[in-house]
Amino acid sequence: MKNILRLVFIFSMGFAVLFVLFLVMYWLQSPLDPTVQSERRILWISVLPITIYGTMLLALRYTVRVSIPMPLAMISLVILGLGWTGGLALGISRLPIPAYSQSTLLSLGEPGLLLSRSDKAVVLLQDPQDPYSPQVISLPGKALVYQEGPQEGAFPRSLGAPLVSFRTDAPPVLQGILNDFTSIATQLKTQLNQGFVPFMIYVGGLMVLLSSLRFICTLGAWPLANLCVRILVFRGVLALEAFLTTPRIQRDLLSLFGSWLPRYVLSPLLLYALGFLFILYTLVLHLVRERIMYAA
Repeated sequence: MKNILRLVFIFSMGFAVLFVLFLVMYWLQSPLDPTVQSERRILWISVLPITIYGTMLLALRYTVRVSIPMPLAMISLVILGLGWTGGLALGISRLPIPAYSQSTLLSLGEPGLLLSRSDKAVVLLQDPQDPYSPQVISLPGKALVYQEGPQEGAFPRSLGAPLVSFRTDAPPVLQGILNDFTSIATQLKTQLNQGFVPFMIYVGGLMVLLSSLRFICTLGAWPLANLCVRILVFRGVLALEAFLTTPRIQRDLLSLFGSWLPRYVLSPLLLYALGFLFILYTLVLHLVRERIMYAA
């Protein structure tokens, strides 16, 4: 019981500290326009994915260190994750969430081409730091569209996804991680726009998937090697989750299962399925180890 209470404290403190830390970092690197009302609010949901991943990585290590049984550890982590994320969503649900604009472009550099995550392109004609400046939008299968003064929010909605600049000073590895977190944040925002229940269903799938990775904390005896392995595994899960949220995968899932499943359930269903596969793998691994110890 004492270990569970400590887990609650560590998870809560880790979630709060990481969320505030990443929120401040996001605010410092985001050139918000004070004249745009929607951009006066910090896009809190953008820092939510990285907060969840970081907190779960910290909490999983603690559950292994104090030998909390896996079923109890998973249930505790899923409840804690849902509680903190749901409470945060309820607390800020009434605040206007601005659309992705220059805050997701990182360093844009000079005026030029910007590539959307949905494989669509746009050419900014004037200020690359102002997504509402005159621009030419290129959409597949349509003629070029010139917008001299697009309405607020029309720019990201016309592209359907966050943008990634062709010009960036960030290292490719870091750029890929930031892009994946941006895609997941977009999915969270989409689920939240559909309602609190779809949002919590998706977050629940993410929590189940991450908490099922507890076995990676017991793979070796070298702490530094274990840390590197955990980071690599979480990076792979991040890339996989970002891949599952791409528009093409969403369209394929909708065409296959959209007739008998709600749309907001499709992506979380894959996360739950992957989580249960990892749980099954952990169970089989435990049984094999027990058999080897019994035979010895």
